[in-house]
Amino acid sequence: MVWLDGGASDEIRLAAVADIARQLETRAVIGLYLNVLPLPGPIEGEATTAIVEHARETGDAMEDALAKRLRMLDGAVEIRRFDVLSDDVARIAAREARSSDTFVALRPNGAMDPEQLVEGVLFGSGRNVYLVPETERPKIAFDRIVVAWNGSREAARALAEAMPFLHKAEKVWIIVATDEKPTEEDAVMGIDAVNHLRHHGIEASLHRITCRSSEVGPQLMAEAERRKANLIVMGGYSHKRLFERLLGGVTYSLMHESPIPLLMAH
Repeated sequence: MVWLDGGASDEIRLAAVADIARQLETRAVIGLYLNVLPLPGPIEGEATTAIVEHARETGDAMEDALAKRLRMLDGAVEIRRFDVLSDDVARIAAREARSSDTFVALRPNGAMDPEQLVEGVLFGSGRNVYLVPETERPKIAFDRIVVAWNGSREAARALAEAMPFLHKAEKVWIIVATDEKPTEEDAVMGIDAVNHLRHHGIEASLHRITCRSSEVGPQLMAEAERRKANLIVMGGYSHKRLFERLLGGVTYSLMHESPIPLLMAH
C-alpha cells in the first residue's frame, strides 16, 4: 500500500513502490487517498454544505487522476479513497494498512507526509512502514541490509515483517548497541537473531557498537553508511507520555534523518 495525496511527492512514492513491487514480485499495489474535508463551521447551512460538496467533487477528480497514474504501474492496482476529517487521517490510514503487507510513505519531514499519519500507521496498523527519503528517484534495493537488534518485542516484529526483504539480501548485518559496561545479557544479545535468520536460510553476521543511548540513532546510520547498506530494519519504539507524541528517541532520529530507506514495525 502506498500513501497518495495528489501532490508532486506522489511520484517519489510511486517510483519506490514500483521498484519494491518488481523486486518482491508483488501481486497488487494499493493506493490510499484520503480526501480531507473542511471542518464544518459554527453555523450549519447552505454555505457549509456547498463547501463540503466542492471538496468531495475535488476529491472525485483527484481519485480519477490517481487511478490513472496507478494503472501505469505493472500488475494489478487498486485505489482506495475515503472522505475524512483531518483528525481521522491517522486512524483511517492505520485501519487500511492492516490489510496490506507494507505501507510506503516518505520520511515525515515538512508537510509532505504528516508525522501524525506515519506514527498512526506505525503504532496502530500492526504492519511495517517503509519510509523513503525525499529524493527525486530513491534507490530501492535489498542486497545489503542492516538490522538494529536489542532483543525487544518491537525488534522481533520488525525482523519478522522484513523477512521478504531479507530473503533478497546478499549481506545482512545484525547490529547490537551496548554501553561501555555491557551486562551478561548484552554480551550474548544478537546471537539469537543470527540463528533465527539462519533457520530461514538467511546468513547474517553480528556486529556490536559501543555508544551512549543518545548516540544510538546516529551510530546506526553511520554503520549503515559504512557498510553501504540500502535498507535499515528496526523496531518502532514508543515512550508512553500522556498527551505527547508516542515516539522514542532512536525511532524519531532515524524516522526523520535516515539517508536510506527504513523499514519499521511496532
